Amino acid sequence: MASPEKLYHWTWDFKSPPGALWHFVSDTVRFNRDCGFPPVEVRAPARGDPPAEQGVRRLRAVYLGIATEWEEREFEWVQPVRFSVSRVFTEGPFARMILSCELSGRPGGGTTVVYETRVMTHNLLGALVVSLWIGIRMRRTAERVFRHYDELASVVPVVPERSRTPLVTGRALQRMASISSKLVSEGRQPAPLVERLCDFISTADDLSASKMRPYAIADVWGAGRCETLDLFLQATRGGMLDFSWEVRCPSCRESRHGRPGLSAVSSAAHCDLCGVDFTVNLDQSVELTFGPNPSVRRIPRAEYCVGGPQLTPHIVAQKRLGPKEDLYIATPFPAGRYRVRAPGLEVQHEFRVQSGGSPLVRIELGPRHAHADEPAVAPDGFLKVVNADTARRLAVVERVAWSDQSVTAAVVTSRQTFRDLFAKESLRQGERIPVGSIAVVFTGLKNSTQLCRDIGDAPAYGRVLDHFDAIRDAASGENGAVVKTIGDAVMAVFMDPAAALRAMRKAQTALSVPGRAAGPLALKCGIHQGPCVAIGQNDRLDYFGATVNVCSRLCDLSTGADIVISTQVLRDPGVASLLADAGEGLTATPDSAALRAAGAPPFDFWRVTGARI
Repeated sequence: MASPEKLYHWTWDFKSPPGALWHFVSDTVRFNRDCGFPPVEVRAPARGDPPAEQGVRRLRAVYLGIATEWEEREFEWVQPVRFSVSRVFTEGPFARMILSCELSGRPGGGTTVVYETRVMTHNLLGALVVSLWIGIRMRRTAERVFRHYDELASVVPVVPERSRTPLVTGRALQRMASISSKLVSEGRQPAPLVERLCDFISTADDLSASKMRPYAIADVWGAGRCETLDLFLQATRGGMLDFSWEVRCPSCRESRHGRPGLSAVSSAAHCDLCGVDFTVNLDQSVELTFGPNPSVRRIPRAEYCVGGPQLTPHIVAQKRLGPKEDLYIATPFPAGRYRVRAPGLEVQHEFRVQSGGSPLVRIELGPRHAHADEPAVAPDGFLKVVNADTARRLAVVERVAWSDQSVTAAVVTSRQTFRDLFAKESLRQGERIPVGSIAVVFTGLKNSTQLCRDIGDAPAYGRVLDHFDAIRDAASGENGAVVKTIGDAVMAVFMDPAAALRAMRKAQTALSVPGRAAGPLALKCGIHQGPCVAIGQNDRLDYFGATVNVCSRLCDLSTGADIVISTQVLRDPGVASLLADAGEGLTATPDSAALRAAGAPPFDFWRVTGARI
């Protein structure tokens, strides 16, 4: 027989504002670890057990010699105000537990935190454990941890927590020093950045070091993102780091298991948490993260929490609603597009947060179709989400945009550094994974056949190799990459169409200089942007699709004194800015031609010319 519910209610005042403190307080993985709680184990249903309700996880842990097992629902929260979680125990002294934390701003500045634990036990032994463990020990531990977070929250930007003593010693330290020296001398990496990376590996806590995100770390360091990513790639090649391909669910955006190579990534994946199958794409679903190589530092694999707001920071609020129940929240969120969804319902509702928006936006969750319009709510307004369905639903309010601190597979595989260092890193043969949008470049030498006739095959081949180097250097300088060469033609890719235009302009200029030792060359070039499919072919990551085919034909239309671009490229804001800049001296002239067989409709394109093309 369960004992009466006991309530433990603690209140503390802190100097940091709620927005800054939320980042730490809502990080339940870090909080559980810092409180000394044991790692949790995700339990699969036993044979014969009924399937768990969607969103419910079976977890197990052993603390102070006492084994506990429970079913845990999704966390509920509203950033940066409150979060809570409910647990029903199937083993151990507890019967039920509800944890909640609420943050509110203080009139004179700072934050008041209210932390509550509601617990029911099975027997008197459980009641005694609760009184000692939660009533005394937990209160002291939680206050100590929260006050530590208050100190960390006062540092801007937020930096990973550091160990007071180096975590890399002995032979591992010697190995790291040896690799560092080679990174500077042979890899030509900036010595200050290499030193900072070594310091991070030596002092960062396990949680921060286990999944290192180069762009996020670069932002903290105040370093260039591309420069930092290249350092991480070089350090992986040198044996200081390892990388992992994280396949993220498009709904919860979590990744439970990383893949050591692209060959282990497939186009179809399943999310156990959301209970959905999804199609993988390289520009959103797959992120590259890094961790120390075990020869430098071993990090134990442990999970301290499998839910919590900071595991899915793009979700600004979520709450399970009964029929006709509503979620009413203020919207002091960054401007942009947001979405309201409920797992199990296909209909999703999008809205915007923007100045001048409505003071209140109401959205109903249910099986009916979404509204055609996209309502806007003011940053000081309110959002009301109503469950119009007959079943309980988890209402999820999330930012549509993905974090720009993610190094996606599309980004890293379009970098020359990655392709040079990991040439064999590719999808398995026959695998096809979409890329939402990428800028494709094709080039070819004008009159290359005549060149062979004039100077001979061997000298002409030397000229071709020379021009390959020029294109590769230009692409690398603009964060692009050469995918392959076909005869005297080159295929390259860029994430940014403006970078592609700048790179090809540099390549054409470099090859057309009359005073070159090898003589001037005219480089034909076409640029197109759009979706395509990444494939593994001949042990190389390649691309296929209509975007690639169109770009190849645009190159054929180039005269060698221009760069032929599609309308999609012309409309890119970065390209438009280049063309509008008088200092660049570029002009885009419209043209059209049939790209395929005779009788095909004309394809509109633009010829970009300038003084240095």
